[in-house]
Amino acid sequence: MAFFMVGPLAAHEFWLEAENYIVNGGAVNVELRVGQDFGGSEYPFVQQRFKMFTTTVHGQSKPYKGRAGDRPAYMDATPKVGLQVLSYESRPDTLAFTKSKPDLLANYLEAEGLHFVLEKHRADGMPEVGISEIYSRNAKTLVQVGEGGVDQATGLPFELVVQGTPYDGDASVTVQLLWRGKLMANYPINVFTKQNSVRQTRVLTNGSGMAIVAFPKGSRVLLNSVWIERLPEGSEHFYESWWASMTFGY
Repeated sequence: MAFFMVGPLAAHEFWLEAENYIVNGGAVNVELRVGQDFGGSEYPFVQQRFKMFTTTVHGQSKPYKGRAGDRPAYMDATPKVGLQVLSYESRPDTLAFTKSKPDLLANYLEAEGLHFVLEKHRADGMPEVGISEIYSRNAKTLVQVGEGGVDQATGLPFELVVQGTPYDGDASVTVQLLWRGKLMANYPINVFTKQNSVRQTRVLTNGSGMAIVAFPKGSRVLLNSVWIERLPEGSEHFYESWWASMTFGY
């Protein structure tokens, strides 16, 4: 496993942020957030913005049914006991790489650890402006209600899966990275930890598609990784990407 320090991100993250990640009696409330370094804008529940929004507990999944405009976007006053695995797949959105920001593509790919994509792009003589990307968000959060339960794959196209639970008292977790159910070997995952301040690092999955993520006890953790594909010539967009994220914490 490799470990790196990473710089400021060129693109904003999207994540699910729980009011409390450990709940012993009471409600589970989760916000939709877009921003950087655990800071950013909160977004309401809007049905048209997502393909899937589910809660999985002990292997049983059900769609979440909120009300338009709800803030926080997810509210469950009577959650089941066990590890709550919330999964959110957004509908696609677009990002344009314009002449006004000629370094945006390069900065974005490098910040996400996708230097090999940038190298291929340049080796093929492709433009870095005047093109666009279609992207979707594949976000999860893990909230512990009472005791018991483990994380699992929930059907997101690009998905982070903790082996077991992050709430077993250890200061590290083993994470799988899945692309359409296939383990992704030697692939970058950005790690953000928040305690008194925010720290960014990066890990690479090993040959089996797993990575060990260490974090300070008592911190909040955000993981993210981006899968990107070049679209066929003549497509409306040049690239399509899927942004996986996961949060848990104390």
